[in-house]
Amino acid sequence: MDTNVLKYWLALTRVKGLSLPAFKETLEKFGSAEAMFSASRNTMAAFSGPLAEGIATFDGWGWVDKELEEAARIGARVITFADPLYPAQLREINDPPVLLYVKGRMPDNAAPAVAVVGTRHPTHYGLRMAETIARGLGAMGVTVVSGMARGCDAAAHKGALDASGSTIAVLGTGVDVVYPPENEKLYGQIAEHGALVAELPLASAPMPYNFPRRNRIISGLVAGVVVIEAPLRSGALQTARLALDYNREVMAVPGHAGSIKSLGTNKLLKDGAIFVESAEDVMAALSLEFIPAEPSGPVVEPAGDEARILHALGTEAVYIDSIVSKTGFDVAKASALLLEMELKGLVKQRPGKCFLKSW
Repeated sequence: MDTNVLKYWLALTRVKGLSLPAFKETLEKFGSAEAMFSASRNTMAAFSGPLAEGIATFDGWGWVDKELEEAARIGARVITFADPLYPAQLREINDPPVLLYVKGRMPDNAAPAVAVVGTRHPTHYGLRMAETIARGLGAMGVTVVSGMARGCDAAAHKGALDASGSTIAVLGTGVDVVYPPENEKLYGQIAEHGALVAELPLASAPMPYNFPRRNRIISGLVAGVVVIEAPLRSGALQTARLALDYNREVMAVPGHAGSIKSLGTNKLLKDGAIFVESAEDVMAALSLEFIPAEPSGPVVEPAGDEARILHALGTEAVYIDSIVSKTGFDVAKASALLLEMELKGLVKQRPGKCFLKSW
């Protein structure tokens, strides 16, 4: 979007009295943010008194110019609600951001996206599950969305990046602020291979009241939310509640009974969240199908552990319990092998963790 147009959108975010209903009504009438500022005060007042007053008295043009200059300097873009690049899923919620700051490359609007979130202080189990599920989703072409917080969020981003997948980090700061500081390397990796997204102006600090607004963006960007590990009071559960408000699927990974860190996730399951243990479970819950690339040459019969898996399969779908029984592998190893083989196009998965040969 042209800089001369963007400055009016940025100005709107600083106007006192801005509310989404008034903004939508006024934008529909005038057609552009620039036209709002060009209209007379009396004309604006007929549509929204507080908004009209804020526009008529706005004196922050110096801030707007500096904000645009700094965004250009750090390589960030500003995507407005009227921009075709604005995320289609996010546009559907009842309180979408007027604009987003983006550093990196946003995925195509048609690409499926799933949020993977959890506590900032997870157990080793929680970290492993966040990374494993995100890695599987990333390998199957799903964009992994999270909040780049320490703990489960950071593990989810790392898992997606490890699979050369797409990931979006939604920040509760300015898009130029690395928080927490220990995620500086991860911040750089996401900027290079995914996207950092923020609603707040540049240089905004990580204040507690910013994160609930961030969580609504996480929920709004996705088809579903996976909660890995969360106590009864946590941002991850707030993200799940918002997902329900936005008609998104809510999924949860079961935690250890009695663990404070899993009380929230286990309660979600009791309340009807979808039980998931793997990326494949998430794909099935959202009716997403991974279609591996066709092999370029003749299929070569694998050897070793993969051969044992194939010998346990047939042309009809087989439950993973049966595969474990026939191969002698534990569930974790069998699941890991099946995921690798699915990515290679050797096996297919059906709902309910059933598998069959691809040929």
